[in-house]
Parts: sequence; structure tokens; C-alpha cells
Amino acid sequence: MQAPSSPDARRGLVYAFAAYGAWGVFPLYFKALRAVDAPEILAHRVAWSAVFLAGVVTVQRRWKEFVRAFGTLRSVGTYALSTAFVTTNWLFYIWAVLADHVLDASLGYFMNPLVNVLLGAMFLRESLRPRQAMAVALAALGVLLLVLRVGHFPWLALTLAFSFGSYGLVRKWAGIDPVVGLLVETSLLAPLAAGLIAWRAWRGTGRTGCCLSSRRR
Repeated sequence: MQAPSSPDARRGLVYAFAAYGAWGVFPLYFKALRAVDAPEILAHRVAWSAVFLAGVVTVQRRWKEFVRAFGTLRSVGTYALSTAFVTTNWLFYIWAVLADHVLDASLGYFMNPLVNVLLGAMFLRESLRPRQAMAVALAALGVLLLVLRVGHFPWLALTLAFSFGSYGLVRKWAGIDPVVGLLVETSLLAPLAAGLIAWRAWRGTGRTGCCLSSRRR
């Protein structure tokens, strides 16, 4: 693994800090939606993300890249796998916040960089220099202390860490632009998400179903 000395690497660190900072604020948002269950929140997240990303891709004129993603069965299978990983991560994270397991969820994202290092070594044949190995060892020790403090097997944290780490690995194999790739993934999920929203709205069991259910009466 190379040290972050190039401008691109430093920019990547800035983006990483921004992403983790945003994730740190997410629990406040999801807590405000505690009246809605995790599957419905996820369905809306997927559906509206697909709409927003479609607009971005339209403005950037990158629909050809989107179409190419469905060019072969292998590429479709790759994106289906990445979609499964990111869906698992999103769903368990939302559920963790709603179920008052924010500490476990946070622990999962503490573990995530270590999982990334592990997967990089196993599947990408990357290696660490001595100082990097020492830093990873110290980080692993810190995570171990947090796990011991929690006092139970951290299945939720491990699920979040490995699902997101595996997602990153598959996306690296896919080699697609992040914005277009996320549109591909949300497009694969969008029919299911829209179906869940519409079904719950029609039955009046979803938080978005008030209008439809009142009209039906």
C-alpha cells in the first residue's frame, strides 16, 4: 500500500474524512424517523437515490457508461453482488440505529478499515510496510479493547464491517465510476423498493400510505 503522498491520495483522505463525518451524523437523522421501520426507510433511500443519481448522470451525459454496465452477464453478476453487499450494510445500519445499537454500529465502522486491509491482503495481494503494519496492529488492539468493553459477541459490528469491506472490494473489481456504479446498484434495487413503498401505501401500513389509504376509503 502506498503512502498518501500524491494529490489524488490526499484528496482521497479528505473524501474519506468527509464520508465518515457524514456517517457520524446519520444516526441523528434516522432517529428522527423512528416511527418508520428499517425496510421502508431503505426502500425510500434506494428509490430516491436512483432518481437523484439519474439526474446527475443525465447532467454529466454518462448514460453510455450506465448501459455498458449491463453489457455482459459477468458485469451484471458483479453489480448484483455489490448491490447485495451494500443493501445488507444499509439495512443493518438503519436497523441498528432504530434499535438503539448505535455503539455496535459505530464499532463496525471502526472495524471497517481493518477489514479493508485484510481483504486487500487476501484478494489484491497488497502488502504493508513496517510502519503501516505497526499502525494497523495498534488500530486492531484499540478495536479489540472496544469489543471487550462491549461485553458480547459483536455480530452486528462484524456484519457491517465485512459487508461494507466486501462491497468496496467488489466495486474495485468492477472498475466503474462511483456515481454511475451507484446508479446501477440502486437501479437494480429500485423496482423492489418502489414495489414495497407502493404496496405498503396501498394497504395503509406504510408511513407514506396515509393518502392512498384515505382515498381508498
